Amino acid sequence: MGYEFAVHVNQYLEQQGMATRSIAKIDSNPAKSKHLETATTKLFDQEVDFCNLRTEVYDEDSRIPSQITFGTPTEDAYRRDTTINSLFYNINTHSVEDLTSQGLPDLASGTIRTPLSPYETFREDPLRVMRCIRFASRFNFTLVPELLEAAKDVTIKDALVSKISKERIGTELEKMITGPSPALAIHYIHDLGLYSTVFDSGVLPPCPASPPVQDPRLAVRAVDTLQWLLVNHLPSQPENQVRLLYYGAALLPFLNVFTVIKKKKMNAVQLVLRDALKATNHDSGDINTLFRGIPILQQAVQQQQHSPISRPDLGMIIRDIGPLWSTSLHLALLHTILTSQPDWHGQAPAPAPILECIHDYQALYTQVYDYAIQDAHAWRPLMDGKKATQLLGVKPGPIVQELMHVMMYWQLEHPDSTVEDCAEMLKTYWVDKQS
Repeated sequence: MGYEFAVHVNQYLEQQGMATRSIAKIDSNPAKSKHLETATTKLFDQEVDFCNLRTEVYDEDSRIPSQITFGTPTEDAYRRDTTINSLFYNINTHSVEDLTSQGLPDLASGTIRTPLSPYETFREDPLRVMRCIRFASRFNFTLVPELLEAAKDVTIKDALVSKISKERIGTELEKMITGPSPALAIHYIHDLGLYSTVFDSGVLPPCPASPPVQDPRLAVRAVDTLQWLLVNHLPSQPENQVRLLYYGAALLPFLNVFTVIKKKKMNAVQLVLRDALKATNHDSGDINTLFRGIPILQQAVQQQQHSPISRPDLGMIIRDIGPLWSTSLHLALLHTILTSQPDWHGQAPAPAPILECIHDYQALYTQVYDYAIQDAHAWRPLMDGKKATQLLGVKPGPIVQELMHVMMYWQLEHPDSTVEDCAEMLKTYWVDKQS
């Protein structure tokens, strides 16, 4: 019925001489939790979905309704996840209709509650726990006590793992991280005892040789401190870098943790991203890069405290970490603050040791730009591997990587050098290597 109604809307717009847009028809697909046909189009540059009212009955072991029928507006309102998401706008009377009698008061008071019993609501569809957290963090609203109690119930937690796909949980987390208050979302996830449910869910086999996963409270401290750093001390960040930093902060309890699968050592962050959060390969690679850079950059900062790190040494670090070097530097700073000041939670004013730590990391960041090597990760050697091996009369192979490293280090040390200069350097290097 949604598609037919959307067609009538387009016909009305045409009669009024107004522009219309094409209508996309999305068929029902219960296996993917798409229970009724939906039509979508744009009205006045706003995306609008058209679907009929419905009421649902759920089986105990699935979030897919076993029975879906056309419902009344009141039935539809009560099957919503939150009261503030159950409001209707009557286009005939130009008024908001609150059929649960709770939506408008909750919207005014900043309250998140379910229209029906939260336990029954979550038992029918455990994903609603994550949605409630998302709405609360998005609008800075408060979860009512009875909702908190139901969300903490072990039966609901087990159902969230057994009935909801990890992709759906990961999607909700992504919306929280990219929302206006990711730190508040992580607070709620921790306070409801859902950290291991969301970030682990049994994907990490135990490994006696590995350090243990740290207390989830570290993630809470991390997002609080990151929020404080972003507001007060870090340079302006692109949205995606901020997003990656919040993911990194939330995953810090897994730093240095590893396991062994089929005799292969795998770091926990990689496993959590791949198997628990179902992150994209691109995101997984980026966040792993941030974590790989933490010890490298922490060591560079420590070295810088004693004597300036050289241009080629710092440039090779930039090349090793890649274009996310500055984001990794900020995550390394965050980790250093958390480990050096375990009792501080990002509240102002910051104690002197934290300000000194920030100064040390800012000094390394400034040094990169003073050396003009912020884009060194994208630089290419003056000669490619084929020309270099031909010059030296050697066969291509593992030696190429060594020659590329030698050339880049030398170029960083001699920024105004030419191809001819590079060729002479390589000849000298090779002669010395053979002697």
